[in-house]
Amino acid sequence: MVISGAERIWGRVLKTIVATAYVFMLAPIAVVVIAAFNDAELMVFPPTTWSLRWFRELPQAHDFIVSFKLSAWLGLATAVVSTVLGSLAAYGLVRHGRRRQAGVETLLLAPLYVPRVLIGMALLLSLSLVAMAGTFSGMLIAHVLITVPFVIRTVTASLHGVDPAVEEAARVLGATWRQAFMLVTLPLVRSGVIAGAVFAFVISFTDVYLAIFLSGPTTITLPLRIFNFLEWEQTPIVAAISSVQLLFIVVVILLAEKAVGLSTAGRI
Repeated sequence: MVISGAERIWGRVLKTIVATAYVFMLAPIAVVVIAAFNDAELMVFPPTTWSLRWFRELPQAHDFIVSFKLSAWLGLATAVVSTVLGSLAAYGLVRHGRRRQAGVETLLLAPLYVPRVLIGMALLLSLSLVAMAGTFSGMLIAHVLITVPFVIRTVTASLHGVDPAVEEAARVLGATWRQAFMLVTLPLVRSGVIAGAVFAFVISFTDVYLAIFLSGPTTITLPLRIFNFLEWEQTPIVAAISSVQLLFIVVVILLAEKAVGLSTAGRI
């Protein structure tokens, strides 16, 4: 296959655009990470002196540690609940909901299209009526609401790549619906399920919009703690904890990629 000069030029232009987009998206993250190694009392970029001072002080930052643990547990619980509900919803849509699939799918994916601030206000009013505002359970419900659509999308994409005849063959051979789903279908869509779980965890772990409305005195998540801290102080410790948060997310994604290969989920 012969590539013309115009195609080479167009290919270089596309590569340049992609590279520029990557730099544009990653530059703010790089600035925060670099600022975490500043030895000064205030955040300065670029750092005048380099030091691990603020990373060494993290173990003494009790409030940040408590919020980090809360966000991690909340993200894990959200990932588990959202993955179960989203996977079952996706299976029902793809295998048994073809007549009303469009309407039901639009309803289930509605949280993707509603501004997070409006969702937070609505949940605050609703959860206050049942005394769940400011509780871990209330925040879990809120995070599940906004993360289930991502699980539905990834699992739905995976299910569309699985031939229904495979399940039917298992049923013909004597498997129950539950056995066919657990032993045949679920392993085939594992990459989509894991990808949805990772999306749910990351979104929950980094959410600040719902936390502004729903957090209580004992349920201040890490993103909200950072947000509140920046209103009054500008020490680089906030850059250090943000770097640790970023590293934690990267580790989770890399472990999931190593386990099932998340890139395969995107090619389904």
